[in-house]
Amino acid sequence: MEYFRIILCGVLMASAVFTGLVSIYIYQKHNPAIRYFSLFSLSISFYSFGYAMELYSNTLEHMIFWNLVQYIGLPFLPALWVMFSLRYNNKHIRLITKLSLFLIPILTFIFRYTSNINQLFYKSVRLTANEYFPVMVIEKGPWYWVNVFFITFCFIVANFLYVELYRNSIGAIRRQSLLMLIASFLPWTTVILDLLNLSPLNIDYGPFAVTSSLMLFFIAFLRYQFLNIKPLARDKVFESTGDGIIVLDTDYNVIDFNPSAAQICTVLSGTCRDARKVFAGHEELVNSIMKEEESQFSTKEPKGTYKVNTVKISESDGREVGYIVTLTDITKYMDMMDELNLLASRDPLTGVFNRRYFVELCSNELEKSKRYHHPLSMVILDLDFFKQVNDNYGHLAGDAVLQTVADICRTSIRSSDILGRYGGEEFVICFPETTPEDCRRISGRILSNVSAAEIVHEDQEIKVTASLGITGVEAVNGESLDYFLKYADKALYEAKSDGRNCARSIAVES
Repeated sequence: MEYFRIILCGVLMASAVFTGLVSIYIYQKHNPAIRYFSLFSLSISFYSFGYAMELYSNTLEHMIFWNLVQYIGLPFLPALWVMFSLRYNNKHIRLITKLSLFLIPILTFIFRYTSNINQLFYKSVRLTANEYFPVMVIEKGPWYWVNVFFITFCFIVANFLYVELYRNSIGAIRRQSLLMLIASFLPWTTVILDLLNLSPLNIDYGPFAVTSSLMLFFIAFLRYQFLNIKPLARDKVFESTGDGIIVLDTDYNVIDFNPSAAQICTVLSGTCRDARKVFAGHEELVNSIMKEEESQFSTKEPKGTYKVNTVKISESDGREVGYIVTLTDITKYMDMMDELNLLASRDPLTGVFNRRYFVELCSNELEKSKRYHHPLSMVILDLDFFKQVNDNYGHLAGDAVLQTVADICRTSIRSSDILGRYGGEEFVICFPETTPEDCRRISGRILSNVSAAEIVHEDQEIKVTASLGITGVEAVNGESLDYFLKYADKALYEAKSDGRNCARSIAVES
């Protein structure tokens, strides 16, 4: 049955040529993972070529020679397989890991080429014949079993990496990873047959298995361009982008996320978990995901504000396969907006509300009080003889006086009260939920605090007093803000007429 041996040798020679060409073709692509794949292919080429020639030989001497040719590449196959798998799955490989992975292959190479001296790899070899042609039978040495253990370990690592890749992928990447997962399991057939001494016809089926695996990888390369797109997309975009990216399946389970997302959402600790439970503490984020609407959410640790965008992932036939959630950091933008709002609403000298914003806030409070017929009061404070302060001490001293009076007012009222600078040396205060009687009592406290204040500017003590005009109602009905300001101004005029440094009150007439 010589033709059967010729067919086997022909298949192996075709494998050697194919893997050699793949190695050359792949090596031209500039990527670390591709370089390992290229060397992996080259090792298979030596393995297949050497074994083809071994099977075609009729003498033990020739078989041993071609067996040595196989071991130019064979010992390094498992290590190169793992290195390629790690790099493809974007795992960082330290130098010590590389050295450890190639230590056993180097020793295997040495022990195989010195087996006739130390008998560590092969104890002995002999010529026998199966039903069709002569074959070389080996008696395995101790290092052979070390190498078998190493091969098994490498295959387990590769299998684990491709299982994880398949579980955490969707769409075209998932189909691509399925091919690679199947390819990673094929070499187990030869390992099992070798361990159990069940190889039919005493033939090594390793070259056939690893060539089949390489063909599946190459199909994935041609169909999905996995050696170009995957590392580039994941390395350069997914892993490096400042935006947080979370990938969900159709059941809203987290199947992948990038380092930026892990930094933003510290609750992200693993995959295959329901996003609704993972982000239970971020209601805005969950609502955005479920409704596929753009929204914002904030985090306390680390402190930040993020824009959330949720986009469906669909196949070319329209079938939905998941969602991509993008978290864009807008903290600086929001801080800038807050600062702009602050500048637009605050008096730059005293830090209290400016007139425009004071009117806006008071109008809102007046509407609330009108709706529920609650009390509301208002005070206008004017500094007495303020022009003399500017004339005698300078405008910087006048600024210091205004700042001090603003601080006195701020510390004398509630956080719900509204304090604004009405113009020049005038301040105005709106007191929601405050009757005129309570307002007179608070105004008296402010008046005494202003007159008692010791304001020092450039080693000069400045004393000031103020006049206050008070107005208010027990229950707001149809009164407008202008009415309150009008009657508070009338009351202030009375305080000025009565000698200043006093407070006067006039009720708003309905």
